[in-house]
Amino acid sequence: MDSSTLLPLIGIPVVVIGFALRFNPLLVVVVAGLATGLLVGMDFGMLLETFGEKFVNSRSLATFILILPVIGLLEYYGLKERAQAWVAKIASATSARILMLYFVAREGTAALGLMSLGGHAQTVRPLLAPMAEGAALNEYGELPQTIRVTISRFSLGKIFLSPLARYC
Repeated sequence: MDSSTLLPLIGIPVVVIGFALRFNPLLVVVVAGLATGLLVGMDFGMLLETFGEKFVNSRSLATFILILPVIGLLEYYGLKERAQAWVAKIASATSARILMLYFVAREGTAALGLMSLGGHAQTVRPLLAPMAEGAALNEYGELPQTIRVTISRFSLGKIFLSPLARYC
């Protein structure tokens, strides 16, 4: 076999070695793509154009890029406080009921194939955790920090009380 026919396969060992050494997966894939593209004769401009085109054509990445700034703006203008105030107005709302409703809705959407709907960045941190905390505030009054952290863990689905879970 000619070595020029094997050059397009150079990305495979780069990926295997990168993952074996536990490097950042995004970095490994980008380096493998750059190595493969440069060794098959693509100029750097064409390579960047191909990366950009594939990046833009990936709908999940475009959605991710659009959602995060919107969530950031909503949080800046008081989304957390408004969610807590809204839940505090509902007399029958408890932390457990809010969390059960969310998890049932999340499992239902996952059963329909919508796996990324309602994740940590777009739902749990800006909406679900403050709503559950607001319901607890409404029911019990001011809460100690340990209870707030526990509610946050339950919102994330981290029912275990790991010492590392407090950083989530």
